[in-house]
Amino acid sequence: MSSEYAPGGYGPYGESTVKNGAGIAGLVLGIVGLLLCWIVLGLPLAIIGLIFSIVGFRRLRRGQANNRGVVVTGLVVSIVALLVSLVLTALYAIAFGVFWQSGGMDALNCVVDANGNQAAIQACVDRYDGQ
Repeated sequence: MSSEYAPGGYGPYGESTVKNGAGIAGLVLGIVGLLLCWIVLGLPLAIIGLIFSIVGFRRLRRGQANNRGVVVTGLVVSIVALLVSLVLTALYAIAFGVFWQSGGMDALNCVVDANGNQAAIQACVDRYDGQ
């Protein structure tokens, strides 16, 4: 007697009955977002990872999936990546604002205009050092 399904929750030809690609995608995007949170690219990846994790969690609640650990981990990692990315993005924005307000762009333009001339670069440093 041959059975159409193999024991252990696998369908024909070794196909797994767990189908929750959204939960797995949420976990992967959350991890990548967490790894890239120090650059601005981590923020959109964390947001997309959070969306996929929520979709995976809804599939889990409807009984369409049974990989709860993956979904919950993806949700937590995506939230952490989102929070860290938001904090770092805010800090970058504040630092850029302080740089801009304190005449940093003028000093940068002075150094660029010096075109590698060390005396001109030193003159820029001396000129903008007090700001």
